[in-house]
Amino acid sequence: MPACVPFHTQNDLDRRGGSGYISPDLEDICIDEVCATLGVRDHVTSTGVEISPAQTGGEFLPDEGYFTSPGEAFGPRSITLSIGPIVIAIGGLSTRQSEGLGSRYHPFVVREAGAPDVRVTLRRAGVDRFLQFRGGPGGETYRLESRLSGPRLTLWSYEFAGFIEATARRAELALTSDEGPLFDRGLENFLRVLTASFILQRGGFLLHASGIVRRGKAYVFFGPSGSGKTTVTDLSPDDVVLSDDLTLVIRSGGGYEAAGIPFGLAHHRVPETRASFPIASLNRLVQSSEVRREPLPAARAVAEVAGSLPFVMQETAQSAQAVDVVARALEQVPAWRLHFRKDGDFWNVVEER
Repeated sequence: MPACVPFHTQNDLDRRGGSGYISPDLEDICIDEVCATLGVRDHVTSTGVEISPAQTGGEFLPDEGYFTSPGEAFGPRSITLSIGPIVIAIGGLSTRQSEGLGSRYHPFVVREAGAPDVRVTLRRAGVDRFLQFRGGPGGETYRLESRLSGPRLTLWSYEFAGFIEATARRAELALTSDEGPLFDRGLENFLRVLTASFILQRGGFLLHASGIVRRGKAYVFFGPSGSGKTTVTDLSPDDVVLSDDLTLVIRSGGGYEAAGIPFGLAHHRVPETRASFPIASLNRLVQSSEVRREPLPAARAVAEVAGSLPFVMQETAQSAQAVDVVARALEQVPAWRLHFRKDGDFWNVVEER
């Protein structure tokens, strides 16, 4: 495995280029090659780069030693979030940061949750940037690079660097700013990756999808950026929207449920509830002049869903596990290709009566 595995991702909050969470190359690999063999683990592309702790071309590339040196926390405060089955304690916050995050993530903040699944400690980065913006007038795809060393997954982007050690249930995050867009974007992008990694260990996955609850059942709509995930939420004004961008698929008892996350919506609307709901169906969106749906064959369904998993598919070990988790979920949850227009008629074919 190469020492460093850069991968490129983007979210709708941080639009610098023209793609979505999933690399177009990865989507093609998952759908065109995995469909036949379910061997996505053999086709995930990784590119190695040299790692140096020095400032290189305006970028600071953190080596393992960067996190061994003591860093200054923003403050002594902390908050705890409950996201599906995952409890995340975030420490090292200033009073202003903890109050701001507590207000923003209100439905997900818990006071007494027992021992957290992971503790994230925040610190000042001590540098102005990690990655430098390279794009021209057309912008660039949001870059997020990673390195796996033993049990430690290290991540860095423009405004943050951090590591996750799942076995030790700890993580550390260095941020270049203590407030504003750089703080918000760095924290939320890191927490998205952390959530995607931890839910995989619980037999679930984070999906690039919108989630809508109607009559107590969750309907999940997935696909690449521009496929219509936000559109279907806008066409469902009377329903509970779990997400219009990232939906958590949770293994619960003998079935699967969907839940929202507080830092994944394209328009930064935090869901009104942290509850999870039984999944009625997964629906791959296709914009069309007609409204109809057809079942996705098993292999195709695994490839389509795996191609819509952000973050975990770019790391070879996680991608293999993710495909297995998706395949197990699809043994119980029906998956459809949904052709829809920009009106609410799609509910006539989607909703279970």
